Amino acid sequence: MEMIKAVPAPFTKGINFTNWLEYRRAEEIVPDFYTRQDFIDVKGLGCDVVRLPIHFERICEEAPAYAIPEKILEILDKVAVWAEELQLYVIFDFHNNTHVDSRTSEDVEQVLLPIWTQLAKRYKDASEYLVFELMNEPHGIEIPVWNDIIARLFRSVREIDKKHYIIVGGADWNSFSAMKTLPDFQDDKVIYTFHFYDPHTFTHQGASWAHLERMIHIPFPYDEKKMPPLPDNPTEDEKERFTSYPEQGTIDAVEKFFDRYAEFSRERNAPVYCGEFGCFAPFADHAERVNWYRIVATLLEERGIARTSWDYYGGFGIFSVDWSNMRFRNGRPEFRFPQDLDTELVKAMGLHSEFK
Repeated sequence: MEMIKAVPAPFTKGINFTNWLEYRRAEEIVPDFYTRQDFIDVKGLGCDVVRLPIHFERICEEAPAYAIPEKILEILDKVAVWAEELQLYVIFDFHNNTHVDSRTSEDVEQVLLPIWTQLAKRYKDASEYLVFELMNEPHGIEIPVWNDIIARLFRSVREIDKKHYIIVGGADWNSFSAMKTLPDFQDDKVIYTFHFYDPHTFTHQGASWAHLERMIHIPFPYDEKKMPPLPDNPTEDEKERFTSYPEQGTIDAVEKFFDRYAEFSRERNAPVYCGEFGCFAPFADHAERVNWYRIVATLLEERGIARTSWDYYGGFGIFSVDWSNMRFRNGRPEFRFPQDLDTELVKAMGLHSEFK
């Protein structure tokens, strides 16, 4: 049977530029954490898109106006210019608190609407290389409530800006089941997004924010001989993860997800986009981590689904890391490009791994 292909997005593959405009007050943000050269470098890797997570809820605290500080607008203006000059798509992503215990407030529209009104007015005449993602991973909010919010928000942005692509995602952490319930926006520049971190026990092993700090050295694919013992005095969550991993930790289990995204794309006649996928590096076996990226990138590529990996410099990043001796400057790891790239990983992701 012929493989179903998704409706193409305007971009194909790229990376999230994290840790810059997230979880900090405006005065704490370093304006040159990322530079034009970083955008040039990722384009040299073969990327045609960068996703830029921006924690506006943290940056814009003067409710009810939620005015975006001039310092932040100057950064975004600069990035918008680079996007046009380099012909590199840049996604302005309204990011949020994604700790496992957090919840999206039912009042989130009071933050989203004023911020997106400001952004839409400011950038409505900017180049087509800017893309707006209305909100990252809403969660803990009822699906119908979120669907009503994003429908109103989409209409409000589109009334101001007729030009740019708008990315929408479902509740329940941008899950597929929630994405299927989203309104059919019937807009020729809408993109539906999902995130992919399965099997979560492997990709987030050791991650404290996911309560997996005691789950380390998890193999992929599942191998009974390589599995670590269950932690002492295990939590119910830890027991459930160990019990379910023999089924969830297989290549077949990963592969089964992707045809349905392409089918949804054709049903809606709109692109779908994997805005995040990745595996936390510090505790995963390197060869198994590389293999996971190869499998996921190939499955997305085969179906014509655009993607941006999480992330560039961070714990899910594409550089070879000695976590015990990491040096930082202005909060940024001191990597050299391209010398410190994890070339096996970069190649597995379908990017260029060799530079002259």
